Amino acid sequence: MVASRHLPTARFLLWILVPGLLLPTGAPAQQDLTPYEVAMLREVSSVHPSPDGARIAFIRSEPRGPEDSPGTAYSSLYLLTEDGERPLVAGKRGIGGVSWSPDGRWITFLEERDGDRERQLYALSMEGGEAARLFTAEDGISQYRWRPDGGAVAFTAPMPVPEDRARARGRGFRQIVYDEVWSPVGLYLWAAGTGEIRLLTVPGSVFDLEWSADGAHLALALAPRALTDDSYMFKRLHVLDVATGEVRKLVENPGKLGPFAFSPDGRRLAYVSAADRRDPHAGMLYLAEVGSGEVTELTPGWEGMVHDLGWLDASRMRLRISRGAESRISDFDVESRSWEDLPGGEFAFASAHTAGRSVAAVVSGPAHPPEVYTLSGGRWVRRTRSNPGLDEVRLSRQEVYGFEARDGLAIEGILLYPLDFQEGRRYPLVIVAHGGPESHYNNQWLTTYNNWGQLVSRKGYFAWFPNYRASTGRGVEFAEADHGDIMGGEFQDHLDAIAHFVDRGWVDRERVGIGGGSYGGYTAAWAATRHSEHFAASVSFVPITHVATKWLSSDIPWEFYWVHYEETWPHDQWDFLEERSPITYAPDCRTPLLLLGGTADRRVHPSQPHMLYRAVEATTETPVRYVQYPGEGHGNRTNVYRYDYILRALRWFDHYLRPGSHRMDPPPPADLDYGEWMRGG
Repeated sequence: MVASRHLPTARFLLWILVPGLLLPTGAPAQQDLTPYEVAMLREVSSVHPSPDGARIAFIRSEPRGPEDSPGTAYSSLYLLTEDGERPLVAGKRGIGGVSWSPDGRWITFLEERDGDRERQLYALSMEGGEAARLFTAEDGISQYRWRPDGGAVAFTAPMPVPEDRARARGRGFRQIVYDEVWSPVGLYLWAAGTGEIRLLTVPGSVFDLEWSADGAHLALALAPRALTDDSYMFKRLHVLDVATGEVRKLVENPGKLGPFAFSPDGRRLAYVSAADRRDPHAGMLYLAEVGSGEVTELTPGWEGMVHDLGWLDASRMRLRISRGAESRISDFDVESRSWEDLPGGEFAFASAHTAGRSVAAVVSGPAHPPEVYTLSGGRWVRRTRSNPGLDEVRLSRQEVYGFEARDGLAIEGILLYPLDFQEGRRYPLVIVAHGGPESHYNNQWLTTYNNWGQLVSRKGYFAWFPNYRASTGRGVEFAEADHGDIMGGEFQDHLDAIAHFVDRGWVDRERVGIGGGSYGGYTAAWAATRHSEHFAASVSFVPITHVATKWLSSDIPWEFYWVHYEETWPHDQWDFLEERSPITYAPDCRTPLLLLGGTADRRVHPSQPHMLYRAVEATTETPVRYVQYPGEGHGNRTNVYRYDYILRALRWFDHYLRPGSHRMDPPPPADLDYGEWMRGG
């Protein structure tokens, strides 16, 4: 699968040959960074310039603290000012779905307020006053779009439960008929002048929508059912004539579908899609003629990925893209197929919006979680400081780093150095494997409840966040490199990384740990069992441990079939799936293994970590522990369970990666010292 174009670049060779360029140079520490402080970090989740670009609103996510009841983070709405920021709807809120009315007089958002059964649409005048609900949608609102003239709002919401079923549920009949009893996601139109709400008839469920500039058409992402698997694999691009109600399929896009937008004249629709049904991620750019449906592929063979798109004029689009670990905002000329990057830097864009002459973005960097930046005078200017205490913390050096795998393929990732790194000393290494595997790391803030970058590096560890083969960001061929070979070449990339860092004299081979969630949890479980000799500690969160039963008990069986497993069902490749399942090698586990997961996980059934725990516990003397988080799904959303996970993972690594041989040491106590949390911060 390796081609010559994957040979290391000059920049890659510079990383290898000039270690002096990588030495940390931070100022003396004035404050420590603790797990509690990481758990309480605030971040900007979205930014929203007004149509003329004169005002910029944003949402900030604010974790609940010890004084709050357990739950998910709050989210509040703010407005940038010349002096900083002004709260618009702040406090212990749950704001989402922010937009502006087309005339810029109102900012609108979704929230469930007192008396609301579900999220409703509220509007706040820029002239002052309180936010008011625009209308009442009986079953709440999933998402919405203003018609460009401001005269209507198109929105999606679950269709009402049939009367007989609702009556039966009221009498206690709440059984689940799997995959059969669900509410379609309907499309509605609210007329601002009359207040009328009408249901627009469309085939299937609506997962996304965008208006044409003249308001005559809606582009829709429709799937047959309102199920997760359908949202992954079976969304197709349709166009609705709003006046006549006619719906026609515009594109039979293969596999996964990303964002889309009409050209300013409404004649063309740009969209992001998978290149083929087996492509793990929608990342290639296409153009469809609205009249004829003719499709033009704009990025064939491109070794990058498009995340978001928007039109600047009739022939140019502004895109948020990745090229490997590099994140950029780039203008793309449709006619010449040429790229022109906006200024960039050592940071990553989570989103970006252009309005009038204003360009605003959510930016995350090695030194801070996501914040608002604006483009001014040819450079990005930071506009918010959500965590001023971070300015007083000495952070470890973070770099985009690359090496050559055993087969010649260039692999890159993000490397954090031990806080007081000294050349000539060897340190422990923690590999943090991303999930998916259809995702990748950009050079961004990598210290969260499930990415422990600064927390482990300040303990004197290297932290390696690899974009191993099968990651996104480097084109379709690279993303499909694991097909038919799960935990084959992709896992060798992890072993080759260890060998590389050992050969550089940086890492102690006997003190290597690995952790991750979902597919990263699968990686960590595979490391602890099939390749136990290489790893002294493993933290495996919501992991796949037996591939066939995970597949058949998951909410994405068709995504597994089409994307990951060569269009072959488990019963036709049972031996292969057994051979690539960690549970098969449970008796060989000699790596202390911490397994964790939620009791309500629909993606990876809770039986997956449970089975591996039981298999290792029953057949070996190796330390193993299984932690269940009540009510959590595929990842922790509740504040106290996020904090628990941080503490447990760090303690597991500290316990088993300390100097000496400790693989068979008893695990640390089951109870934790919650420290700052119990003291109320």
